Amino acid sequence: MTSNLMIQSAKALFAMGAAASMVACASLQPATPEETVAKNALAFTNARIKGDHTAAYGYTNAAYQKAQTLEQYKKAYPGTFAQSAAIHDVKCSEEKCDVGIDLKVKPPLIGKNLGTIDMYSKQTWLLEDGQWRLYLEP
Repeated sequence: MTSNLMIQSAKALFAMGAAASMVACASLQPATPEETVAKNALAFTNARIKGDHTAAYGYTNAAYQKAQTLEQYKKAYPGTFAQSAAIHDVKCSEEKCDVGIDLKVKPPLIGKNLGTIDMYSKQTWLLEDGQWRLYLEP
């Protein structure tokens, strides 16, 4: 009986080790373009919501950054009335992703409290030198 118990314990430990190895290997898999872009698009949008222009500007494409300084970006994109954001969908081809974002927006109407309204926004992300960047026209 003792050897039977030891064999069962060894099998259980082996099974747990194999499962842990599979989980570890799965976590080492590189993210898909859709996963990476969804993460970046949400980070960019949340930076805009928080008013963190520097972080948001850092996600923009190289051509935009060459043509527009951070100060020019701040003037072109001064702020947003969005309160929160969620990724609606991401559709990628080899070097381009289109992202749909659901926004909760609180319109700034003087004397009116409309609460938040649902809005939808689209972004285009391009693969540049191995990095996904938000496309903004320079």
